[in-house]
Amino acid sequence: MSRELEFARDLLLDLIRVYTPPGYEHRLIPVFREWADKLEYDEFYVDDVGNIFLRRGSRGKTILLAGHLDTIPGEIDIKLDQETIYGRGAVDAKGPLAAFIIGGMLANLENDNSKVIVVGLVREEDDGLGAKHLVEESFKSDHIIVGEPTNLGVAVAYRGSILIRVSAYTLGGHSSAPYIGESALDKLIQFINVINTKYSGVDFDETSCAFTVLRAGDWLNNLPKKGEAYANIRYPPGHNPEDILREIENIARSTRVEFEVLSVEKPVRVSVNTDAVRALLRSMLKLNMKPRVVKKTGTSDMNTLIAISRSITAFGPGDSRLAHTDHERINVDEVVTAARIISNALNELSRV
Repeated sequence: MSRELEFARDLLLDLIRVYTPPGYEHRLIPVFREWADKLEYDEFYVDDVGNIFLRRGSRGKTILLAGHLDTIPGEIDIKLDQETIYGRGAVDAKGPLAAFIIGGMLANLENDNSKVIVVGLVREEDDGLGAKHLVEESFKSDHIIVGEPTNLGVAVAYRGSILIRVSAYTLGGHSSAPYIGESALDKLIQFINVINTKYSGVDFDETSCAFTVLRAGDWLNNLPKKGEAYANIRYPPGHNPEDILREIENIARSTRVEFEVLSVEKPVRVSVNTDAVRALLRSMLKLNMKPRVVKKTGTSDMNTLIAISRSITAFGPGDSRLAHTDHERINVDEVVTAARIISNALNELSRV
């Protein structure tokens, strides 16, 4: 077994064995400290909100490899089966994070002409606190690669996101005479049906909606007096979120429900000629791989970190279709391949 393969397997297992839903990322601090020593990083530190940093090099251009520490809630069994690792976060996104840590170690920084910083960001699966903190603190970086499962494709775009809460209030009534009473649940369902019909997109260039939470009712033979639902609308670059919100407001008015905007994340798109993108594409060519450029239907910390540098992209190992499922798994060979691609890209970016 190669040194890189052994490191990648052991590091990823160490990361996955620590359960880190949003708010519990600090549990990984000892793991990062141990691997910082093992891989001979120059510096290990934790910032005010819990982002964990590893640094190599001290001068020249700064290249940020930004992964995230948290996973969605819900533990699943962890196992190693013929170099395939199963577990929460294997794909989203501890596999990419492990590739960044190994790739940063493999990079040739002998001329000390660049500073490579690997950061594990907090709460990417929640409110994006870790990435927002870097922007608010005016963190400086010349180039950024965001760690996400892209199936080794180079991501140049992510859709935007609107999160809303919808509430309905009625007088209720007895379930034996629904034609006399009024159900908050019925109002929510009516709103949901209209919204799902309106935003039924199935690819990157269309707007889609997913309702993720629905609560109503407190007794089996009562019509619910109140209820609430949460929805996530994803929209592509070129669309104005204010236009979407006006449409939702009109639908809410017609179905007699109330809605509240919880967050708005703008979409992001960069050119394939961006330095960070070109470095990854050329790195894959050097490894005799066929490079791919992809556009992602979700959102990531790339949507936020573009405020730091326009030389930004997202990249990582892992099948994104397995993200947020109970079937997360990743092959260690793919993590090592991603690390080698990252290493070559770092060498090139240090010369840009």
